[in-house]
Amino acid sequence: MRFIKVLFLLALFVFSILFFSQNNDVLLQGLVLKLEIPYTMTLHSVPLPFAVLIMAAFVAGAILTMIYFALDKFRSGVKLRECKTRMASLEQELNSLRNMPINETRSYNTEEKSEQSN
Repeated sequence: MRFIKVLFLLALFVFSILFFSQNNDVLLQGLVLKLEIPYTMTLHSVPLPFAVLIMAAFVAGAILTMIYFALDKFRSGVKLRECKTRMASLEQELNSLRNMPINETRSYNTEEKSEQSN
């Protein structure tokens, strides 16, 4: 499995190098971002290369994904801890019921009498 992961990462790295080298002219073009707030103001950014915006979007997506999976892992850990404590208490209850002496003795004479009276 590790071999496949390494090959996948290597292929991704090669394709990204090819992409950036073949599209160098397009990626270095300046792009101005604009935010228009109706009836109040218009904001403009400094000209940024398109490659910087692509990398910023990639990094932002990676960070948001890491936060999402970290929260999911935290929730799973809390749920696992709850299940372990519940399992321990149920095992303790089961062991106490197993070790409990059986005091119930049935008398067959009383059962026969109750069946005959019905």
